[in-house]
Amino acid sequence: MKKRPQKLEILGVKIVNARKERVLNKISAQCSVLSTKMSNYRPFWVATAYSETFLEAQDNSEFAQAIEKADWIVLDGVAGWMALDYPNQGLKVVLNALQGKYVDRPVGVEIFRELLEEGKLKFFLLGGFRGVAKRLAQKYNCEFEEQGPDQDRRILNKINKYKPDILFVSYGRFKQEMWIAQNLDKLNCKVVVGVGSAFDEVAKEGVWKMPTPVWIQRMGLKWLWRGLHDAKHWKRIWKAVIIFPWRIYRYDK
Repeated sequence: MKKRPQKLEILGVKIVNARKERVLNKISAQCSVLSTKMSNYRPFWVATAYSETFLEAQDNSEFAQAIEKADWIVLDGVAGWMALDYPNQGLKVVLNALQGKYVDRPVGVEIFRELLEEGKLKFFLLGGFRGVAKRLAQKYNCEFEEQGPDQDRRILNKINKYKPDILFVSYGRFKQEMWIAQNLDKLNCKVVVGVGSAFDEVAKEGVWKMPTPVWIQRMGLKWLWRGLHDAKHWKRIWKAVIIFPWRIYRYDK
């Protein structure tokens, strides 16, 4: 079987072919840097991308420019891996998904959970809702801040005083990438990762209170399960199931 190249592209966005273990190894390597005060140093930014990320980059040039600053853009979700296989396999990718071929591919929340539970590094949790960052910080012995981007100066001072190895940002889709891009050169940390709703999922709060059925997890459809239990996400399901596949089909036609 022909080995897939390390650097790939989806709807014009360059990504890195990296599953969970490779991303974890890269983050560990970056955190072994002895000092964050090196000349021209800035944090290593790992951006996690899913179907809506690619759609937003196509439709919003400001967002596209922001996410280009990421050092690694890695796939987070089944739809992206299906999109990579589609040119060679066509609609067979649907069968692949139903058979659980992509179940080991999503990386976002797994990376967040494993790093927290391993407990070897120093973390700062930024964002989240309803006090979830505070509860996670108490459980995993790290620092947190829940205020939004309107508190940039105070937030940056708090982060930089703490000097975390990894800054996890959970401001929600697109907002977290914009914030990271705007403040990347001001951050005194070694790695920064946007993690979307991972705070809630790891804490098993909100829609994640209800266990996801094993067969849903096997097909990588946790996003669908979430959407079916939260009407606010129905529009996102439409984008993931209809608009994203159509854009993939039409791209470069």
